[in-house]
Amino acid sequence: METDQLAAAAARSAVEGHSYEYVPESERHGKPGSQFFIWFGASAHVLTVVTGVIGIAAGLGFWWTLLAIVIGNAVGAIFMAFHSAQGPRLGLPQMIQSRAQFGFHGSLLVLVLVWGMYIGFAAFDVVIGGQGLSEVFHGSQTLWIIVSGAVMTVLAIYGYDWIHRSMKYQTWFYIGIFAIVTIVLIVHGVPASALNHGVFKGGPFLLTVSAIAVFQISYAPYVSDYSRYLPASSANRTFWSTYWGTVLSCVSLMALGAAIGALAPTVSTLAEIKVLGGSGWGDVLVFLLAFGLLPPSAMNIYGGALTTLTIGANVRNFRSTVRLRIAASLFVALVTVLFGLLASSNVLNSFENYLGWLLYFLIPWTAINLTDFYLVRRGHYRTEDFFNPNGPFGMFNWRGLLVYVVTFGIEVPFMNTAVFQGPISKQLGGADIAWIVGLCVSVPLYYVLARRPARGADAAGAPA
Repeated sequence: METDQLAAAAARSAVEGHSYEYVPESERHGKPGSQFFIWFGASAHVLTVVTGVIGIAAGLGFWWTLLAIVIGNAVGAIFMAFHSAQGPRLGLPQMIQSRAQFGFHGSLLVLVLVWGMYIGFAAFDVVIGGQGLSEVFHGSQTLWIIVSGAVMTVLAIYGYDWIHRSMKYQTWFYIGIFAIVTIVLIVHGVPASALNHGVFKGGPFLLTVSAIAVFQISYAPYVSDYSRYLPASSANRTFWSTYWGTVLSCVSLMALGAAIGALAPTVSTLAEIKVLGGSGWGDVLVFLLAFGLLPPSAMNIYGGALTTLTIGANVRNFRSTVRLRIAASLFVALVTVLFGLLASSNVLNSFENYLGWLLYFLIPWTAINLTDFYLVRRGHYRTEDFFNPNGPFGMFNWRGLLVYVVTFGIEVPFMNTAVFQGPISKQLGGADIAWIVGLCVSVPLYYVLARRPARGADAAGAPA
């Protein structure tokens, strides 16, 4: 028995062998507590801090911004934590599960959209990381973008266990770093007048709550990827470990960002941290915050590779191998770095708008997926059905696709983006509640349509 355990541990120390296929119970390992570290660490970087400035930029005071941060994270994290609990139950990556709701080929709609999200987030991160490294070490920004991409890719190639390890170290290390930043902020002092500046306005408050909630929901396509190796019996504990890991990380760091924003509303967060740190510590803190983006962003390369192979399997049936996953990781990394090298500050702004639009597409997907899993099928699926184009899920599931399209259409009047603001959002003073409307429409609509089983649904509903 001990020899078998040692062999299993040695195997897990090497490059991960699985990609989009089912992880059998015999290979399950780890504890639900690992989800706390991976989702705390996944947000322990400067972009989470920057996100906390949204309320300040919208004209809210620090305390109203803090309330919006707490509400947005507490609500948004519920959805991503429910997705995380799917991993141990199904033993599958997140996005392949969409075949149950949209059909074998119908799932390509969301697969392609999420693939674009992975590329967009990774490209944004690799540019920010490259800029931060070049500012500290000087030299070519192009070189540091490539170096940043290489660090992300190596970690993604080694896969599941190595990403978990890095996130555990990232959690403890960056708790220390952000504690230092907080102490520096307190020492320099944030005047009470700065914290109390701004007034409550319903529109900006709802806009901030929505932005924070969607920040959490944007993790939904990732979470089962990092819980699918856990034993099936650990689903409930996986939910709570994921929930508290992401909520505590994001509330703490976004509150820090809001305080920095209240101190210097017109200065970028990194620039203000550099000033607060002084001539010595300032550069060190900027470097550490920039580098902190890279391990979490490896999750974009990893998820992008799994999604690439899932899309490929829709076109042609093939056996997944370690080499194929490595090749897919290198392909996603190459596309990411190319986008990053081509990006200017204007293009990065376009990336942010592009990613914002992608998140509107995620709302109906997450609602349909969770409704199907928890309310319609109650977690009972046959694993082989996810890989059978002629199985009970069908080629195209008109119920899921119809609800998806209708929900997105209903979201449009409530949207507020840099390039488009819906008429109802204007009436609400700029509030963006598209995600709330999307959830309220898609959950009951899909539930009603899916209650009457489609062809073969009884078989599909059998336990795996």
